[in-house]
Amino acid sequence: MPDITQSPLPTPTIPSHFIRRTGDEPPVQDAPIRAKRRPQYGQIVTGFVAIALLVLFIQSQAQNPNMEWSVTWEYMFNPVVLQGVGVTIQLAIFAMLISIVLAFGIALMIQSTNKVVSVIGRAYVWFFRGVPMLVQVLLWFNLAVLFPVILGQDTNTLISGFTAGLIALSLAESGYMAEIIRGGIISVPTGQTDAGVSLGLTRSQALARIVLPQSIRVIIPPTGNQFIGMLKATSLVSVIGGSDLLTRVQLIYGQNFKILPLLIVGVLWYLILVTIAGTGQHFLERRLNASQPGSRRSAKTTGTATTTNIRTIIGGALWRK
Repeated sequence: MPDITQSPLPTPTIPSHFIRRTGDEPPVQDAPIRAKRRPQYGQIVTGFVAIALLVLFIQSQAQNPNMEWSVTWEYMFNPVVLQGVGVTIQLAIFAMLISIVLAFGIALMIQSTNKVVSVIGRAYVWFFRGVPMLVQVLLWFNLAVLFPVILGQDTNTLISGFTAGLIALSLAESGYMAEIIRGGIISVPTGQTDAGVSLGLTRSQALARIVLPQSIRVIIPPTGNQFIGMLKATSLVSVIGGSDLLTRVQLIYGQNFKILPLLIVGVLWYLILVTIAGTGQHFLERRLNASQPGSRRSAKTTGTATTTNIRTIIGGALWRK
């Protein structure tokens, strides 16, 4: 039997380093690798079913004689209805602007180091968020019961349906906007304010130049949602004859008794206004977030540079055998 211990196995030779020769370069990738998504058959089937149901619903309503679509298209651009649309837009815009101004002051009061001021700000938010908006509209419209004369004028003359609705919508919305603005302010680390103060800025200057420009990206999306909600909330003014869209629609069907076709007119106009506001919100958010890391536009602009960096790293890597 042979002695295994006297015949050692040969030791493989391992080079201490690798010298790249011509032609040994790693392949250069011309385009980024894109993963191929699997077909989502469940999603496709669900989409077809949803489209089929929607088509059947539209077809059934289009052929329904009780809908009276001819009456709807007749009053769609009626001057009285268009005036109501204008009043609705005015109420929404003015109420939103007033509420933002009030909310900014309330948010600063809540964040104040003065405990009394902070409690007053929180009480304001508690009250106007707690009372339903419809109740506030009715309260302001009937203010003459408490104060028959204001500033030497009759209260009923001074506060019309439009004015009462504007005050109620502004105050009610300011309670919600105050919390939105406060959330945007506290989303910025306090260390940035301290750094601004250490550089010689006052706290007001640090708030205006450092905190607010960063918090605006947090404030804009919910503010857009609140404005869309405000467009719909203006319909509450119809209970006091605020001359808004719903008030004009009710005025017309109170005369011709075409209730359903006129309500469809109001529905279509509200959908148009909400669609326009939602589209504007989308593009505004897209513009504000264009420079943010992780956004789609930022990813598009940095995609080429990232691919180039990956190629450089791969091309310069050491290949060992």
